Amino acid sequence: MKSFDLLRYLKKWWFLIMLITAVGCLGVYEFISSRQSYTATAIIQYTNANASQGRNADGSRIDPTEITSASVINQTIQQLGLTASTESIRSKISVKEVIPEDEQTKKETALADGEEYEYHPTIYAVSFTVASKDATDYARNVLDAVLTNYFKYYSETHVDSELFPNNASNVSVANYEYIDCVEILRNNANESVAYLRKKADEKYGFYSVRSGYSFSDLVSEYEYLTQNTLNDLYAYIVNHKLVRDHMLLVNTKKNIVMRYQLQIDSLNGNIAEAKSIIDQFGDKTLDGAAVYSGSRNADGGETQIVSDVVRDSSVQPSGNVTTTYDKLIQNYADLHARLIDATIVQGQAQEILDIYADVTQDTDPRSAEAQWASARIDELVQKFTSLYDLALMTIDEFNQVNGADNIEMKNSIVVTEKLNLKLYAALSVVLFLFVGCFCAIFLGRLGDFVDYYLYVDKKSGLPNRERCDAAIDHYSTTRLKGQFTIICIQLDFSAMSRNDGDKALRLLGDQLQYVFRTLGFVGYNGAGRFIVLLENCSFDLAKDCVNRLGSLLAKTEFARFGPCIFVGVANSTKDNAYEVRALLRLSIRRCADAKARQDAENAKNAAASPLVSKS
Repeated sequence: MKSFDLLRYLKKWWFLIMLITAVGCLGVYEFISSRQSYTATAIIQYTNANASQGRNADGSRIDPTEITSASVINQTIQQLGLTASTESIRSKISVKEVIPEDEQTKKETALADGEEYEYHPTIYAVSFTVASKDATDYARNVLDAVLTNYFKYYSETHVDSELFPNNASNVSVANYEYIDCVEILRNNANESVAYLRKKADEKYGFYSVRSGYSFSDLVSEYEYLTQNTLNDLYAYIVNHKLVRDHMLLVNTKKNIVMRYQLQIDSLNGNIAEAKSIIDQFGDKTLDGAAVYSGSRNADGGETQIVSDVVRDSSVQPSGNVTTTYDKLIQNYADLHARLIDATIVQGQAQEILDIYADVTQDTDPRSAEAQWASARIDELVQKFTSLYDLALMTIDEFNQVNGADNIEMKNSIVVTEKLNLKLYAALSVVLFLFVGCFCAIFLGRLGDFVDYYLYVDKKSGLPNRERCDAAIDHYSTTRLKGQFTIICIQLDFSAMSRNDGDKALRLLGDQLQYVFRTLGFVGYNGAGRFIVLLENCSFDLAKDCVNRLGSLLAKTEFARFGPCIFVGVANSTKDNAYEVRALLRLSIRRCADAKARQDAENAKNAAASPLVSKS
């Protein structure tokens, strides 16, 4: 059997090694990828003044679960154009508090000393995990959108909950009177201006990148539409006394005048009462003795305000004289402001009544004046709607910035993978390369065993008759090319015992392999006959190899058996035979002739014993 040759096995089965390595690595990669996940993480910190007490900017408790609220998730889905459901996104988001090490030390120290310990976390780790089929950019984009929308939600809910006035997009002549359309647009513009001015004061210099406007710019746009276009339209409607339903307009304005008159009368009474209370307060405060009770309030101050002075339920008595007097004055001023507003609204309604007093019929909607006013109103509504959209865009960005002022991002979003695919890939290459080498060695050695037990003669150690027949059949399919040489060697067992014959087979087989293994095929065809098939081997080279074989055998124990081997050599070129079987028969015949000559010579001279006879 062939000796164990590691390199021979690896060289023979290298393709199997590569195949096992490639398939194994691909299988491991697919398996790991199916269980891979990517997690995008960001650290946020609540930085408002009350955050250390666990409070939001508006005093409510910090609730980090608002990050996964339906409004935030829905806004994220809409913003990114996702098809996922709200719950599928929410279930992949986790919010965990981050406790600093020094706080943990404080907690342990306080508990060890038997003291109470209370800590409100302000730092949270927000993460979003996706499966391997989703890209890392998807995880980063979703988490970024969630936090952006949460900052906006936080600003709207906990920083400034005041809502921007609704858009007046439904204003049209089909729904309202001509003059009412103008008033609705004017009131909407005034409310919007008041809101935008407040925002401009909150963050001076804020400029929206998305809309290209600042709050001051929006205020200017609203004021321009109000002071120019609206006023011109109002004057046009009044001058032409346009009206859809004269009776309805007159009755509506009369009701407004009456309603506000009742309110004015009530406010006048409240104002007179408030003035009386203020006067009494001043007199009794100056008198001193009438209002001094000698008692002390909770903070040690002397109570100088008696309950019979302050009878207005909207003004509560205080232990401080200045504070109570300020409240009285403020209440008096508020009543006057409400009176002025009511008087203005009543005056506007009365003005319209006076303007339309001589109108007796409705305006024809097909008239040029009515159509111009209607078209102008529709045009203004479109301008206000466009301006409203720009304002909303600016406010949204402002709320995001405002929310970010109260919630700080401690780091940029980092995406980490659960499993290191590169590491597993490298390990799988090493593992399956080893497995492939093991399989190659196993199959190679198994082949050696199969070849030895099925196709190797056990006594000579050479390929047996089946292998010789297979080799001859291989060359019999085509015409021999070049100088093809066949050597037939016959071993004569007649003068040997069984043991000597076996030893002679082994010695001859070893030397044949040594001489011819690099040149061609060497096999044992049974009955003491050996066959050597040599491609591209000249007749002279074959004779030299035979001579070398004889020299090697003479140096071994084989020499004691005498001239017991006979050689026949046939060459395709020299013998002009290019068919393997014809060449084989020729070599066998020459081998037999050599044996016959040797037998004849032995008969004449038994003492002569040349080691090798050849032809």
